[in-house]
Amino acid sequence: MKRHLIAVGVTLIALAAWVGTATAADDPPWGADQALGQLAGTLQGAPAMGTAGQTASNASLPAGISGSVSTGSGSSSANQDATNTADADASNKSSTDQDATATQTGGSSSCKSGCGGAGQSQVIDQSAKTKQDADADAKAKQNAVNANVPINIAGGSVSGGTSSADQTADNSADASANNKSTTDQDATATQTGGSSSCKSGCGGAGQSQVIGQSAKTKQDAEADADAKQNVVNANVPVSIAGGDVNGGTSSATQTATNKADADASNRSKTDQDATATQTGGSSDCRSGCGGNGQEQDVDQRSKTDQDADADATAKQNAVNANVPVRIAGGDVNGGSSSATQNVSNRADADASNKSKTEQDADVTQTGGGSRCWSGCGGNGQEQHVDQSSKTDQDADADATAKQNAVNANVPVSIGGASKGHGSKGREALVDGSGSSSATQDVSNQADADASNRSKTEQDADVTQELGESSCFSGCGGNGQEQDVDQRSKTDQDADADATAKQQAENANVPVSISGKGPSGSGSSSADQTARNRADADASNKSKTEQDADVTQASGKSKCWSGCGGKGQEQNTAQKSKTKQRGDADAWAKQKLLNVDSPLTLSLGRKAEGKRGVMPV
Repeated sequence: MKRHLIAVGVTLIALAAWVGTATAADDPPWGADQALGQLAGTLQGAPAMGTAGQTASNASLPAGISGSVSTGSGSSSANQDATNTADADASNKSSTDQDATATQTGGSSSCKSGCGGAGQSQVIDQSAKTKQDADADAKAKQNAVNANVPINIAGGSVSGGTSSADQTADNSADASANNKSTTDQDATATQTGGSSSCKSGCGGAGQSQVIGQSAKTKQDAEADADAKQNVVNANVPVSIAGGDVNGGTSSATQTATNKADADASNRSKTDQDATATQTGGSSDCRSGCGGNGQEQDVDQRSKTDQDADADATAKQNAVNANVPVRIAGGDVNGGSSSATQNVSNRADADASNKSKTEQDADVTQTGGGSRCWSGCGGNGQEQHVDQSSKTDQDADADATAKQNAVNANVPVSIGGASKGHGSKGREALVDGSGSSSATQDVSNQADADASNRSKTEQDADVTQELGESSCFSGCGGNGQEQDVDQRSKTDQDADADATAKQQAENANVPVSISGKGPSGSGSSSADQTARNRADADASNKSKTEQDADVTQASGKSKCWSGCGGKGQEQNTAQKSKTKQRGDADAWAKQKLLNVDSPLTLSLGRKAEGKRGVMPV
């Protein structure tokens, strides 16, 4: 009686795991045939897009027009806090588990003569295919304006109030595209031959095991992050008066942060475990016994293809300006200016591929003992283990950071002769600008990291052991053959480009024009700290381990005459090919300008000033 058990499970867009167990045991002649087929297909696509557009305007625009003696503007204090964030996350996580357990146990036989040999066959096929696409796009655009723009026109005097503005602007774009897949394939095939009490003319028992494991993983991850920021913090008063103009102090603090992060990563893990065990049953055949045959075939194939592309672009334009315009028929007195600007611009791009492939094969053959005395056929054992792993990784990371930071104090003061103060009049005094103290701290950084890390482990443990034989004469020789083939191929490409461009200006450029009398400008103290950095890292790290343990043990023989020679053959082939290419380019361009350039023009008899006096 012969039994056939065939089962196949197929599932798409989900985890497929099907387990079949079959046992064959019956009266002789015995025959058991098992076929287990597992097919798992996973297809995942995750596009994500995040777009944030923000326009923030915090403006004070008072207008005062008076024909009276005096008019003025009050103090201005404005706080602006603008936050703009765009996040895009595209993630694929798949887990595929395939477990197959096939067990065959041959029943005992009490056939005395002319018995046919029992046959056992096991076939296990596991196939897993995973395809993942992840695309994440994040764009954050921010335009923040914090302005104080008073306009005062008076026939008398104009007194400007103080201006204090705090502006904090945060703009961030984060894009993350991740693929994480785990594939586990476990196959356990066990064959155990039953005992036989056949005395003569017995056919040899045959055992065959075939295990095929195939895993294919393809991952594509693309992440794009664009952050654009335009930040203006301005104090631009305009004062026109027939009398005196007294400008208030200006104190402005600007903090602007612009950041673009792009992360494209692929992480795959493939585990293939195959355990094949064959154990021949004992035989009491006395003469004319056929030789037992055992065959094992284990085929493990793993293919991993990973592409990671990350692009991060950060553009920042930050302006912190004090630009008062004062026109008066009398005196012009400018207030002091103190400005603090702290801007940070950063672009990070990370494209990484991390794959781990493990292939383990444990193949064991054990021949049963034989009491054949004469005319005994030789036993045969054959084992084939084939492990093939192919990994292809491409990583491309581009980071671009562009920064333009301006921290400026540019007052313009024009004064004429004053005739409205006393009967004799007097010369007008133009003190175009008070003291100027400016602190500028700018940081620009571009980082690009393209890395490939693959790890391949192949372990094969193959053991053949023949049972003892008590054949005395006319004994056939036993044959043992083992073939172990391990092939590993790794191809890695890494390309990283980082570009950082920075232009920072910290300027004090007052312009003073006086009809008569002394003209000058106050002291200027400016601190400028600029940091510009571009880092590019293209690294390939691959690790390949191949271990093959092949053992053949010939059983003891008591043959006295007409003994056939025993044959043993072992073939072990290990091939590993690794190809790595790394290209990293980093550009850092920096242009700094820290200027104190006052210009004073006097049309009177006394052409003197603190510095920069030009008589006309």
